[in-house]
Amino acid sequence: MATFLDVTALQSFSVIFVFIFVWLVVYAILIYTKALGTNQFINILIGLLTAFFVIISPLATLVVRQVAPIFAVVLVLIAIISIASGMFGDVQVESLNSLKWVVLVILIIALVVGTLSIIRENIDVPERGEDFGKISTVIFHPNFLGMILIFVIAIFTVGLLASKQM
Repeated sequence: MATFLDVTALQSFSVIFVFIFVWLVVYAILIYTKALGTNQFINILIGLLTAFFVIISPLATLVVRQVAPIFAVVLVLIAIISIASGMFGDVQVESLNSLKWVVLVILIIALVVGTLSIIRENIDVPERGEDFGKISTVIFHPNFLGMILIFVIAIFTVGLLASKQM
């Protein structure tokens, strides 16, 4: 029996929702930070390309589907807290700004941990003697991850050394 609470039909549209969500989030971040300038076309194009890349990967689509509701609930709670704190006036503006940064850092850490746990559950981590035909077994191999860490440290070292020689 179908009720008005039955939302299982929306399951087939989840890819479209993920596409729109990723596109708007990337576009909003690029507009807010002005990382690529003020050209609207470039920001829209980067958002579209990112959304296409996310829906191509079933794992990325699953991660966004699992993390987006938590992200939305936290953002609504932050909005409610901001509105409630605005009712008390501008008594402690400095403490509210620092509190917003703390909440933002906690939100980012929670999203990263949630994303990594979903990835860990849905990907096969290679054991010894595994076939390296799949890209996920190569990427999550400890030797490959160590090599990437050494490359990142080398890039930052070279960048910091080059910037100090003015």
